[in-house]
Amino acid sequence: MNDDLYSDNSILQSINNNNPLYQIKESEFDDVLLKFGSLISMLKNKRINQTMFLVELLDSENHRECFKVLSGIEETRTLFYNLIIRFPVLCKSKIIKTKIAHINDKRRNKRIL
Repeated sequence: MNDDLYSDNSILQSINNNNPLYQIKESEFDDVLLKFGSLISMLKNKRINQTMFLVELLDSENHRECFKVLSGIEETRTLFYNLIIRFPVLCKSKIIKTKIAHINDKRRNKRIL
């Protein structure tokens, strides 16, 4: 027996591939991702790639909230999860790792009154 065929991920993927609602949501998210990436590119007046797009979302809370509203995703973690699923190279990016470490250091050093 092929264990890969009956794993939880393959069953879920098979269900999602046949689910029209899931396909529409994925297609709409891809459209919003491309259009918002184009907007960021125009605002910054330079070309951006997936890594720079994610860095911009990490840096700017306004851009992150705007993207969340446009994409219909309420949680930031879900938003980042969707980006990482589409672009797995983001997990290995040194720029992203450095930016996340910097953000975590800021949170640790923040004083609570």
